[in-house]
Amino acid sequence: MGIPDGSSLVQMCIVKVAQNIDVLERKVLNLPVSLLKDLLPHLNIYYLDRIETAAATKGISTSVIWATIWRDLDQTWRWRAKSALPNQDWKQRCLERLFHMVIFTQVRRGGSYLSNLSDSSILSMTVKHVRVLSLHTSTKNICRLASGDLRPILSTLEKGVTSLKLLDAKALFKHGRKYVLFVLHRLLDHGSVREVVLRRNPDSSFLSWLMSRRRGPQGGLSVSTAPETSQADGHRSVVDDGELEEPAAKRLALDVEENPEVLCSEFSSFSSSADHCPEGQIHSLDFEVSKCEILTTVSHILPTWLCLHTLHLHSDWLIHEEEMSVLVESLRRLFLNPGCSLTDISISHICGHTHLISVLRACPTLLSLSLEICPPADRNAWRQQPHFTENKVLCLEKLSVKSTGPMTVKCFLPALTWAPKLNSLHMTGIHLSRQFFHTLAGSNPLLKVLKLEDINLADYHQEILHFLEYSVLEELSLKDCRLLDKCTVKKDFLVPFVEALKGISSLQSLMLAQNRLATSAIEIANLFSGCNPSKITKLDLSSNFILPAELLEFAQLLETFRPVQRLTLDLRFNPLDRDPEVKGQALRKLIPYCNILTDDWDSRSTMADHVSVM
Repeated sequence: MGIPDGSSLVQMCIVKVAQNIDVLERKVLNLPVSLLKDLLPHLNIYYLDRIETAAATKGISTSVIWATIWRDLDQTWRWRAKSALPNQDWKQRCLERLFHMVIFTQVRRGGSYLSNLSDSSILSMTVKHVRVLSLHTSTKNICRLASGDLRPILSTLEKGVTSLKLLDAKALFKHGRKYVLFVLHRLLDHGSVREVVLRRNPDSSFLSWLMSRRRGPQGGLSVSTAPETSQADGHRSVVDDGELEEPAAKRLALDVEENPEVLCSEFSSFSSSADHCPEGQIHSLDFEVSKCEILTTVSHILPTWLCLHTLHLHSDWLIHEEEMSVLVESLRRLFLNPGCSLTDISISHICGHTHLISVLRACPTLLSLSLEICPPADRNAWRQQPHFTENKVLCLEKLSVKSTGPMTVKCFLPALTWAPKLNSLHMTGIHLSRQFFHTLAGSNPLLKVLKLEDINLADYHQEILHFLEYSVLEELSLKDCRLLDKCTVKKDFLVPFVEALKGISSLQSLMLAQNRLATSAIEIANLFSGCNPSKITKLDLSSNFILPAELLEFAQLLETFRPVQRLTLDLRFNPLDRDPEVKGQALRKLIPYCNILTDDWDSRSTMADHVSVM
């Protein structure tokens, strides 16, 4: 760590102290607060970690330093959507990232935060902070975790890792399969992993082995009492009850050397004191599924996977009627078991429009459901929507529906009608009707979060105002909803809209991105006017073609109204670069009242701003 030319005497001393912190550690805590603040950015992560507790007693936070280190480690952060993360644990994120970089890739040694630290010392320090372990294609480095010199590291991972990501599982097993399976066995069965994310599935034997971690509170009771015919959609069950009673481990034909207990014996320092190794439980599974896996592995194991809480299935191909019917039947049989723990289901690329109701009928105690639906292009291929049993009340609290084709809200209004506990609704690409907002007002009185995206709301102004009058929303997001497309005088809607929002005392977040507000964004400032100002703390006005002059007028109003609570204001992807001087004036007026999210977007070199107002 050199001393740059032109440094002051104080700066040179700080650098020298940082270079000799190993012998000066106790003494630096006696430094004045201002000098201690200047010293901390020069320390490596080992001493920054050791000193931060004592620094906190002097009112000094290291969060900003850890955030700076994170930006240096994550070179893609500038291209991602920036958001306010005041509660983010930057230290944990930094040390978890460093662990992965040291053991699986390579660390750039440019920053002072890694000076005088060997790879082994970085691993020993960072491993305690790893909560999510991501295993990539570097089989050689993963096998190192099974080696003698890194067994203490693996032991620590067992205690701390709760989520395991296999991002290219197929490649992991090309070489060193035995070592990889041993590491996975220690983490899943002897460790604390309860969440698994699986991408690019390997052979079916590994998937079966993975899904055998399913023992629930009743030990995988048989569901043989379930009738053969599905009550969900009328399809005959394809799951054999005898197979469900047989433990998955017995059905799995693993080679002897890949048996978990044999592996533990081979790596003697990890041998279990009990006669048999424990069998872990996977509570959350997020994986890419194939047609074959739905029809075989998933459908056979789901009905007895009693400990499963969350199931997310992704696919790059359409899940057609046959596969979906099999999956719904498996879910129905699982939910017939009183020991069922599944509360959260997410499925993507479903071909059809009737499956929302079918899933909810099969899973009446489900709390959260997210579906991505691809409706048939041919309207003649649409099946009749299944009906709920009369007076059927769902436990559903959170619903998300994304349509990639023409689909009307009529397809799932019954779900809203029979879900009185619904508190979060997210819809994308759905054609609404006037009945939609009336249903929300009458049937979903507890709704706190409403997110509508890529939905034309230009014809439903009165219905929106009526709904807001009776709502208890905490978060409202209307993204790319063409709110003002049919307004001759935009104030005619915006003025009562703002007044209605001010009447919702519970509202904390308002997102109006991509609504072509332009000059009308000034009206939104009136949220904070009058004797009953809004209490929102997050306002998203991104991608609305707001020019610097309009932002300045918005800022002047905010300066006049003086919001009681500090506001997080998102201004990204607006052409504020058109007049940097006026932009600067506006931002200076906003800073006392806002945490501003902005960017260095060059509107003149792209067409994105023009597209936003087409």
